[in-house]
Amino acid sequence: MRRWILGLGFGPSLVVASFSSVLIALGAPPGGWLLGHWLGFVPLVVLARRPGVTPRQAAALGLAGGMGIGLVGFPWIAELLIRFAGVPGLFGFLGWVLFAFWMAIPYSLWALGLRLGPFTGAGSYVWPVVLFVALQFGWPNLFPYTPLIGFAESPAWMQLAELGGVPLLEAVVVAWGVAAARTLTRPTARAAAWDFGFVLLVPPLVLAYGTARMQALDVAAESAPTLRVGIVQPNIPVGGMPPSQRLERLRESSARLSAAGAQLIVWPEAGSFPYRVSRPFVHDRVLGDDRVMLRHRVPTLLGAGSRTPGARYGYNSAYLLNADGAVLGRYDKVNRVPFGEAVPVIDPDWLTDRINGIAHLEAGAGPARFVLPGENRGRGPGQGQGVASLGPLICYEDIIPDFARRVAGQPGGIELFVNLTVDAWYGDTAEPWEHLALAQFRSVEHRIPLVRSTSTGVSAVVDYNGRRVAHLPLRPVEAETAHRYPPEILVADVSLPRNTRMQPTLYARGGWLFPYACTAAVLGGVVRAGWARRREL
Repeated sequence: MRRWILGLGFGPSLVVASFSSVLIALGAPPGGWLLGHWLGFVPLVVLARRPGVTPRQAAALGLAGGMGIGLVGFPWIAELLIRFAGVPGLFGFLGWVLFAFWMAIPYSLWALGLRLGPFTGAGSYVWPVVLFVALQFGWPNLFPYTPLIGFAESPAWMQLAELGGVPLLEAVVVAWGVAAARTLTRPTARAAAWDFGFVLLVPPLVLAYGTARMQALDVAAESAPTLRVGIVQPNIPVGGMPPSQRLERLRESSARLSAAGAQLIVWPEAGSFPYRVSRPFVHDRVLGDDRVMLRHRVPTLLGAGSRTPGARYGYNSAYLLNADGAVLGRYDKVNRVPFGEAVPVIDPDWLTDRINGIAHLEAGAGPARFVLPGENRGRGPGQGQGVASLGPLICYEDIIPDFARRVAGQPGGIELFVNLTVDAWYGDTAEPWEHLALAQFRSVEHRIPLVRSTSTGVSAVVDYNGRRVAHLPLRPVEAETAHRYPPEILVADVSLPRNTRMQPTLYARGGWLFPYACTAAVLGGVVRAGWARRREL
């Protein structure tokens, strides 16, 4: 094996390197091959560190080794561009390829760093790990992403996230890949003994920790209070359904949830509720015949577009209504989708006047905390009166770790993440499953549950262990097929074992700094290498 690896030409090496990202991408939901996440880094580490490989060749190997992430894992990018931006099919395909190329650049830089970094001593193990974490953390992506997304389908593998977030998981798996690569390329079995031991022990230890931690939290949660949450999945397509039918689907579902004893009803993001509300929106009755509380009297969290009279741009908002229709809280989305909700850099007035498919919304001032009214359960000072403290997240905000941490860290804390989403733009693709999988990590990082209401799926309940305990499947709803997909509901008694302010996790206390430490270590290593080279000259 070692002789074959060392003798492989550059052309065949590019082909073998491409298997790295293909294996990683094959681990992605739905129904991913989890072993691919562990094996994926090995080919690229082996090839980039071979003697005789030039830095330029290493960078090319890394690019080939990273392209499959986007090509295999993100084919829905083309669907997004065609549906959302209205571009022709060819441009959608080109956009998908460019997206894959952009996502491959960090892998190219990583392979280059592997070639230029230390080959012996402790640094030969540490450098690949901190470099990968720093690149993943610092590289700007349209959608925050981890190559270990498939761990969400087997949550025992993701429990280390409560200590150092997703970057800590990435560090462990990359370290395993480095040890496996060294095992394959060591000249003798004796020389490979330490690496081989690491390869054998790390996965069982990670799994054992995750299993034990989940069991301990399950025992602790047995006495925790619960909240009966009702989730509406109205199965509304992107376009082609009259507003009255959209509203009827939401109302009819809410009436059924009320009959099922829901204490909180959750509707999807703005767009499902078909009307924009005028700010300030203080009571449901101002909507007249279009009001929310027509057939039920249960507190409801819904998404709605909102705009101040006379303003050019509005907001993507979430409102918590009391059982009598009074508005208890408003949250305006902070992290807007570029070009879909926000025009970056250039004047939005100029661009939106010229391109119909481009939209712009105002950004919210910051995270919000909603308190569901009811009797205080006496769980300590600072929680405030109410049945539960909710942290609203709109659309892809549930996959942004730093923003979720800000939501969880608000004064008074929260006990439940609530996500409102419209994923119908992506059609019958893997995106809604990947979106949910990435969101599941937030529950592990903060040890609180997450509930999600989406327009066409995947609506779900995720517990404090990151497990998907209930869900409504993805429905491929189009305007012409909407009659085949009636609205659906999900009722679940959600355990609320902790308040994020009263009982922050190690991740919330400081574990989130781990990728920053890796970035500082990389910068320090680069500066040190530069000074060493300068002294040699």
